[in-house]
Amino acid sequence: MGFLKRWFFHSPVRYVVALVLNIAVVLIVLCVRGFEVRIYYVDAFSAAGAASVFFGLLLWVAAAGAFDMFGYGFSTFGTVRKYRDLYEYTVRKKEQRSRQNKTYMPYIVVGLVFLLVSVLISAL
Repeated sequence: MGFLKRWFFHSPVRYVVALVLNIAVVLIVLCVRGFEVRIYYVDAFSAAGAASVFFGLLLWVAAAGAFDMFGYGFSTFGTVRKYRDLYEYTVRKKEQRSRQNKTYMPYIVVGLVFLLVSVLISAL
């Protein structure tokens, strides 16, 4: 259960936020395209799902440390430097991230569900 809890069942609030964002995207797309044709629902659900998956993947890349260089650059603007160099900054950030849950997974999971719904709608 530790694996599932760490990866999937850690924050119901994030799942609710991801669900609300996806529903908002679906409604926006349907308002723009219209509610009368079934293909518009496929477009709306696939657009919301893809946006959510890509947002989750962007959060995953950020959590992996891809943007640590920019964070270190902004941390050096002050007069007092907290970190000696980029290596020390990266090591400390990696230690902090190792204790955190996978906060990007709700966006990926909800996005995949919305993509699955779009496939099911198009199959009917």
